[in-house]
Amino acid sequence: MIEVLHKLPASSLRSLAASLREGPLSSGITRYTLQQIAGEEAAELKTCLEALKQQGMTPAHIALLAEAVATARDSVPAPSSLFELVLSGPDVPGIPTADTAAVTHRLIEEAASEVLLVSYAVHNGERIFERLAARVEASPSLRVVCCLDISRKYTDTTPSGEIVRRFAKEFSERHWPWRPLPEVFYDPRSLSEDRERRSSLHAKCVIVDRRVALVTSANLTEAARRRNIEAGPAALAEEAIDSGAFATCTVNRMWRLYMARDP
Repeated sequence: MIEVLHKLPASSLRSLAASLREGPLSSGITRYTLQQIAGEEAAELKTCLEALKQQGMTPAHIALLAEAVATARDSVPAPSSLFELVLSGPDVPGIPTADTAAVTHRLIEEAASEVLLVSYAVHNGERIFERLAARVEASPSLRVVCCLDISRKYTDTTPSGEIVRRFAKEFSERHWPWRPLPEVFYDPRSLSEDRERRSSLHAKCVIVDRRVALVTSANLTEAARRRNIEAGPAALAEEAIDSGAFATCTVNRMWRLYMARDP
């Protein structure tokens, strides 16, 4: 019955409320006035107002309803202020794309206290992490947390501790050769020798200061950031994500990786 009120812009709703309270519509419904207020929706608005009157609502009551809908509309932020689609890949005419690496670098540059990186794969990490390491050097209080997958190959029977040791050595020498090292966490279930219990950390996201997040299909690799077709939303407002809860849950369920050169 009141669906038409949700179609009207807030300015039209306020004009409707003013007319119902003190203007032409306060004494009766007229097609001309409705046409001025609602345009193409005038006929549907007329049906709505008549139905509300039959339910016992006075023009003043309907005015309050129109103002309430307008106020609620104003309090809802535009989607573009909450989310940005990050779509990387070949240029296609008419379709906007954003370089995943550029968006990640922008988020890192804006970080004030914490950067959380979650990825299934890391390749050529020295190039991937170079800017972030520079930010840590410039701002020593900046906390960097990486949640990464340490996997056991299908037929590998190597002890879990040895797999972790090799991963730590490779990470600290090839992917993050700077100091200090970031905090690195992994899911110990990924190393289970029981294939039925073995899991993978397959999520990929960047969360900055627990308020802005990029959730993406892209791993921490050059191919994913610059050549592959990757997609994901960047949540640009703290109200849009509960990143603090996500970060806390993620880290609390994982094991800290202590590397040989960890200070």
